[in-house]
Amino acid sequence: MRTNMDPLTPTTSTLSPAIAHIAETAASLAESMKERIVHVPEDEAGVKRQRQRETVRWVLDAPSRLKGLVEGERREEAMEDWEEVQRLLEKWKGVQGADEVKQQCSSIMSKEILNDAG
Repeated sequence: MRTNMDPLTPTTSTLSPAIAHIAETAASLAESMKERIVHVPEDEAGVKRQRQRETVRWVLDAPSRLKGLVEGERREEAMEDWEEVQRLLEKWKGVQGADEVKQQCSSIMSKEILNDAG
């Protein structure tokens, strides 16, 4: 039984390097994840790219946002949002997905106009 517990036996001597390798790998993965999560562009081009992405997300979310505003009877705010979205979509003519967003928003706002008139 004592021979199985001897620290110089081959099975226990290979365990330490394997554990060290796993620890190093875990540490490097954790560090790379921190860099990805906390990465904030510091240069002007990076900031501009980030703003563009936020604008695209805002426009893509327009149909659900407009629907919520209309259902919440915040018609004026919905109209202001819709005007801004229309301006952006006009600039983005030919961009994939722009027509679909415009159609969805138009449908929501035309129903709103019909409800308001009737």
